[in-house]
Amino acid sequence: MEQPPSVSRRGFIQVGGVVSAAALAAACAPAATPAAPAAAPAGGPGAAPAAWEAEWDKTVAAAKKEGRIDLGWILGGGGGYQEGVDAFAKAYPDIKPELNVLTSGSLLVPKVTKEHEAGVYSFDLVFTQVNFAESLVDAGALQPLKPIIFRPDALEDGKWRDGFAAGWVDKDKAYGYGFSAQISQIWWINTDLVKEGEVTKADDLINPKWRGKIMLTDPRSGYTFNTALALRINKGDDYLKKLFVDQKPAYSRDNRLITEAMVKGQYAIATGVPIQILEEFQKQGLGKNLKQINITESDYLGYGHQGWMLKGAPHPNAAKVFFNWLLTKDGQTAYAKSALENSRRSDAPSGNPATAPKPGVKYVWLAGNREMNDKVADIQKFGVELMNQAQGG
Repeated sequence: MEQPPSVSRRGFIQVGGVVSAAALAAACAPAATPAAPAAAPAGGPGAAPAAWEAEWDKTVAAAKKEGRIDLGWILGGGGGYQEGVDAFAKAYPDIKPELNVLTSGSLLVPKVTKEHEAGVYSFDLVFTQVNFAESLVDAGALQPLKPIIFRPDALEDGKWRDGFAAGWVDKDKAYGYGFSAQISQIWWINTDLVKEGEVTKADDLINPKWRGKIMLTDPRSGYTFNTALALRINKGDDYLKKLFVDQKPAYSRDNRLITEAMVKGQYAIATGVPIQILEEFQKQGLGKNLKQINITESDYLGYGHQGWMLKGAPHPNAAKVFFNWLLTKDGQTAYAKSALENSRRSDAPSGNPATAPKPGVKYVWLAGNREMNDKVADIQKFGVELMNQAQGG
């Protein structure tokens, strides 16, 4: 099994890259102070501001004094949210955002847990999936997000898929908020090795032709365990054994390594090819031979990113400003364009139409409830057992 990539400051891969001012302005930069909702408070010129506006101004002023915010974001090894961070920095130039990226929640949780036990507070907000974050809730390392969200243009119920409240993913419906909705579709093929229409359903993946030619992310990664859970529900454990063991797939936790191996034609089929990383290859004229495919039996609907606030956050006011901004139309537009994900907000553009939920289609829904979380934990354990069998461990 490949080792996770080396990490830098605070154990995270530092995201770089600068976006031009023109690109930012054209893409998603909001005004220096986000506009109030369309329904303005009653009263003529000189009228007292609404309670939320007074609270907002007070919070922004306090956040400016803090001067920064530290974000820990799971992005599958890519640097795909830098433009969104730059958009926030343009809107609030006195609050410096520092973006730290990690490839998996399985690497984030031990770090945050150890820091919490030691009284160290490296981050204000972290963005990872509920199956990882709920252990942090249980450990007392997180505080509820619900009380800090108060901007009316973030809370607009009619602007969110299934309503605003549907975004709460934890068992208490207060700690973690999911603002994106994605269909999995995480299978990729190398078109130099796989003919058009040759792999369209789950049974095609266990064709002996592909034995030794499949590369999967480690089953502890969401790129594999979520897909494995959908396959388990739709196809059963015997199918998973055939795919995870009998097909002799290679495994890795390094998404860049997986993408490069696919581009080079070392494997025909893979999971764990983030579109953000693939685009880096394509800008160099490489990776045109990779194509994302749909395998219905492995599809699931889930939140691509979920936000959580650490207890003892060093910049609590800046965290409040950032998360409220993130849930507005401007914030979600910046998110969708930068991370190439789909927002749950109906007025934000699609960041990746290929993974946007399709009307009328019934998906396996990986919702944030205890029953589903238990199923996720179980499939991770089962997946690791199968991986060890495949590797002769």
